[in-house]
Amino acid sequence: MAHFPITIDFRNISGHAQIVDALSSSFNAITNDTVHFTINLNTYSMLYSDHLVLIGSTVNHLRNRGITVTGNFQDFRYNSGQVQYASRVNFFEQIGFSYQENYVRHTASGRFTEIKRFDNSNSIDIHKEIMKILFKDSINKDMLIVLDYCLWEVIDNTIRHSKSDGTLNNGSGFISCQYFHSQKQIRIIIADNGQGIHQALTSHPQSKYKNFNESQAVEHCIDMGVTNSTGMGFGLWATATLIKENGGKLIIHSGNHTLEVDSNESLTNTTKWQGAYTYIRVNTDVAVTYDKIFKSDVQKNSFEERYEDLLGNIEDLW
Repeated sequence: MAHFPITIDFRNISGHAQIVDALSSSFNAITNDTVHFTINLNTYSMLYSDHLVLIGSTVNHLRNRGITVTGNFQDFRYNSGQVQYASRVNFFEQIGFSYQENYVRHTASGRFTEIKRFDNSNSIDIHKEIMKILFKDSINKDMLIVLDYCLWEVIDNTIRHSKSDGTLNNGSGFISCQYFHSQKQIRIIIADNGQGIHQALTSHPQSKYKNFNESQAVEHCIDMGVTNSTGMGFGLWATATLIKENGGKLIIHSGNHTLEVDSNESLTNTTKWQGAYTYIRVNTDVAVTYDKIFKSDVQKNSFEERYEDLLGNIEDLW
């Protein structure tokens, strides 16, 4: 039985890649091994739920594989803003740490979601919850429609393709979303610890991309039409196009490769993330044009039909 010590000190973390650097060795653990986490939440800047999702997803993945997970918090400041935030977004609940909140929880509706596990049973409800956050006065209607489509595509891809045994439609993942009013930004992450993009793209018998290596699979996953034959290969292309027009950020990390999209695209060799995570950051005050992504009104009409009952007359929001 092997032992894997993992240290995550948020005083030294500024992005997702550094968290994966710290977590990566734990993916080598096998049944009956032990992984011990030492976590310091006392960041010098902000603590983000999309960073915490990566830890929570990993802890649950390891336990599901029969690996013993233990841990401790270093310099745990019970009433600090960071600790209370981590508790409020349900990070402690996701990793199985008992913390007694001594404050009143206010509703998260329209501002953020707690860290949540999703699968086929609750994905629609979670998608709707996040869409309520995206309904901000500064987001133009076209971008809202595109975000609605892109968000569902990433959630659905996780459910359909993440299962490590290759079976369809029974995968799961973890998700969080938060709106930062002063920065005029929304941050979303969807993470899983399944088979990863390379395996999902190349293992289907009818895939045209069986000969792709992992680098090629991650690099081209945002190209239009790239699919393992079970979909259209449009969702990640649409997401990348949205990001480029909006001036936001898209990060897709799977295996040992990370694709970053802003005004440009860059692929780098990185430490291993088991499965895939997709991080989306959009600027709420930068408009996006529907016609640059969709060639017909089908998605626009579908959006208005689905959300009129939920959120009232869409035209009244602008």
